[in-house]
Amino acid sequence: MKAHEEFVAAINIEINTVKVFVKLLEKEEDALIHGRIDELDMLASDKVRLVEKLENLAKQRIQYLSFLGLSSDKDGMQLWLSKQADDGVQTIWDELVRLALVAQQINKTNGEIISAQLQHSQRAYMALQGAAGNISLYGPNGQAFI
Repeated sequence: MKAHEEFVAAINIEINTVKVFVKLLEKEEDALIHGRIDELDMLASDKVRLVEKLENLAKQRIQYLSFLGLSSDKDGMQLWLSKQADDGVQTIWDELVRLALVAQQINKTNGEIISAQLQHSQRAYMALQGAAGNISLYGPNGQAFI
């Protein structure tokens, strides 16, 4: 297989991996929304595994562009795409970019859900402490006070 064909095949593998990643993020979002915290550990380990795979695929893409003497950024990729006679390559690249944006948005939403739940838990904890009459023995600067 020629280097060009291997590169296109790697982009297709990246697309499939991002699709799996998006489904995983959707499962994470569902677990967060419905309070199924026990599922999050398993999802987190799967998430790490997929991120590592995506990082390796991105490194391969960067190496290929560098091998061709192109920059490893968006401009280098666009220059490579502009030199391709096959419009299908642009289509698969556009699909990868679209999926990456979807994953980014879901991940951002999940972060916001986690942040909101953490704030809620902290407020509930403080309310329980206040209701129990627990008074902190230390001030904000770490000095003891009684």
